[in-house]
Amino acid sequence: MGLPSKLIRNGLVVAAAIAMPLSMTAVTGVTGAGAAGPADPPVTCSVGSTLTFAPPGISKAGSVTAAKKSFSTISAPTFGGGCSGSGPANTIQFPNVHCMGPGVPASNPACHTVYSGTLDGYDSWANFESSRMTTAVQKSLKSLSFTINGIPYATKGTVASQVLAGGLCGSEVGFHLVATVKSPKPDKGQTVALNLCLGTITGSGLTSSTFSGAASDQNGTVATAAIDPATSTLHVG
Repeated sequence: MGLPSKLIRNGLVVAAAIAMPLSMTAVTGVTGAGAAGPADPPVTCSVGSTLTFAPPGISKAGSVTAAKKSFSTISAPTFGGGCSGSGPANTIQFPNVHCMGPGVPASNPACHTVYSGTLDGYDSWANFESSRMTTAVQKSLKSLSFTINGIPYATKGTVASQVLAGGLCGSEVGFHLVATVKSPKPDKGQTVALNLCLGTITGSGLTSSTFSGAASDQNGTVATAAIDPATSTLHVG
């Protein structure tokens, strides 16, 4: 026996009323898919890498060149300390110091011994310890990218400062960088703090095995310095 037509029509009206909010919910869900979710939890990782100075390396006298800039490289970092991930290699561009004449500038003794008006000095210990180097690090690393625990990060607005022995790197020296997360969207605006602490070294004529020791005695030439994972850290959040 068939149902009365009025009952059928009422049933369709009820079904439509139920279906409508479900459809709206589905559409709303699609529309909101691009919205930022909850921020990822803060994370602190150890950092391991190698800083290779412009050849032949850092020394008391430094070196001279006809080039206007010298280039040091930071190898692709790896993260540990409970984290997994890595980042790309980076290059630090240092604006070389123009040789003005014998004894000028005092920061670059190599200029004094092979003075030429067409040569520039670089990689003296005085250069490394100057604000010129800190500015070079800040400009060269003004934006960073790395992946931690499967999350790709990009940053902007790096501010750099030197770390002296007894500071954030313990007995070592290095650089402290602070930047702001640009992506991913849930973490946008969070702070990134990166400590690059320089540990063991390689080179020639050295009388110390650590960068801080070499900076103190200034003997020989430092070609590379390990970014020490025991003291170097990356914090996001």
